[in-house]
Amino acid sequence: MKKVCLMLAAALCLAAAGCHPEEKPGQEVPGPDPVEKPDDEGDKPDTPVPDGMNVEGKVVDSDGKGIEGVVVTDGQQCTLTLADGSFRMKVDEATAKFIYISTPSGYMPAVYGGRPVFYRSLASQSKKNGVYTVDTFTLTPVAHPDRATVIFTADPQPRASSAGFDKIGYHSLDCCEDLYLDLKETRAAMPADRRVLGICLGDIVHENMSLYTNYIAGLKTLGYPTYNVLGNHDNNPSAADDEAAAADFESYFGPRNYSFNVGNIHFVVLDNLIMKDKSGRLTGYDQGLTDRIWEWLQADLSFVPKTATVATCSHSPMFKTQNGERSARHKNDYANLLTGYARVHAWAGHTHATHNFVYPEAHMYGGLEVHTLARSTGELWTNEYLSSGTPRGYTIAEIVDGEFASWRFHPVKYQRGAFIGPAAPSYELRDWDYDDAGVARMKAGGGVLDESYQMHLYAPVGTYGDSKVYANIFLWDSKWSTPVFTLDGGSSVQMVPVESASRYDFADTAFKTFYKTYNQTLKDYSGYDATTTGNPNTLFSTPVEALSGAGTVSVTDRFGKVYTARISW
Repeated sequence: MKKVCLMLAAALCLAAAGCHPEEKPGQEVPGPDPVEKPDDEGDKPDTPVPDGMNVEGKVVDSDGKGIEGVVVTDGQQCTLTLADGSFRMKVDEATAKFIYISTPSGYMPAVYGGRPVFYRSLASQSKKNGVYTVDTFTLTPVAHPDRATVIFTADPQPRASSAGFDKIGYHSLDCCEDLYLDLKETRAAMPADRRVLGICLGDIVHENMSLYTNYIAGLKTLGYPTYNVLGNHDNNPSAADDEAAAADFESYFGPRNYSFNVGNIHFVVLDNLIMKDKSGRLTGYDQGLTDRIWEWLQADLSFVPKTATVATCSHSPMFKTQNGERSARHKNDYANLLTGYARVHAWAGHTHATHNFVYPEAHMYGGLEVHTLARSTGELWTNEYLSSGTPRGYTIAEIVDGEFASWRFHPVKYQRGAFIGPAAPSYELRDWDYDDAGVARMKAGGGVLDESYQMHLYAPVGTYGDSKVYANIFLWDSKWSTPVFTLDGGSSVQMVPVESASRYDFADTAFKTFYKTYNQTLKDYSGYDATTTGNPNTLFSTPVEALSGAGTVSVTDRFGKVYTARISW
């Protein structure tokens, strides 16, 4: 029998939080309901569990057979299930909120309303003779354990349509509905037997706890389960402290620090923003991990072989951002721990700007890769079609043979909501217009906006021209080729990265300048800056001499796929 391995001290979190009654997780995959009591509960002996343990439970497959070696945690310490799938733990009843599992590769937990249910609220479990019996975890085997599609979104961040900062351009809730429809259609276009998972990288709402139900309604329509990350705006600003602020999120989605496995990839979801008071509201924050979360991360990763790929999923970037290296609590600790693994991918949102970066091998974090997504619903406040130069959209990653094999940008093609503000920009630099059904159709050719759109080109004339052709290549990193511009009837030349710290995306700046000039709300708001748009490291340029002309930009992504786009002036 495999020896149970208990690690670290008891949890330091607050009392358990269950699901909202109207949204109680049930079951959408084969197997017993996850909140049902075990059939043999009535036969439980009247003696305490040996060895001072006060929590017991079991992990089984859909045939009821125990699964050995599954990691079980209370949010700080971890243990493994025995040969029959059983586990026992000693937890601090006053502070432990959840008992939950790290779903092993090859299995899926129950899914309710588009949400994976890999946890049990300790407060809702039956207790007899001082021992909690945790409702059995039933896992369903997946057909192709080393093959999956993962859809990453970030910062949907809706506000109530009556909010002052949601009546400037487009309603954020409308943009969220467009996002959900696009995600649903994207999944529907994939093979029916394809395993698809979603990961939303936080800021699910914007400090309005009542809007969680809108988000959950959207998840139910997608056709695949979505794992969720706690963002700073997902915390209740009226709460007393960081721990209490997460209660609403936890009541819908369970623990905010957890893990699961797909093939050889160990996904770790982390809450890396520590909330604090700011002018009487809990909206300020420090970057990094609390001591308790850092202890849990060590315990969780202790069961992961060093040959594995680790994919961290946090709201705020844990490492480098487009503006420099991130400073954060326990950064040196978690960086040293993570870089001991074969491959590390750090996924995040929060900055509202795309940033992909590969640390050089000579760097202390050599080989670690950063993937930061722009806001999936567009620019904050106006909810316009760009977020720091990246269109509304999301990243789709393919897992093949148990590893990340590719990823690509997918733009959202819908804008069905009406313009709300007093006046709209001209959108001269936008590459498409929306038809009567709210579908984006390219100005060149009339085709529907799709995944072939991986860059935005700017002509060397006009308000933003300086005798150069510019290309903003949304997901570019150092493993892509350098883009090449070919002048019609002329030569080809490699484009040069725009290095200046003041670099910006022209279309994004154009509509920001308009709103800053003509919308009174933003004109008087110092937090809205029309002159900078995220300092994108994805911008390239090359000079041209002709007063008029046309040409093509081509670039090869790190997976060998070639993208081309044309520009004329």
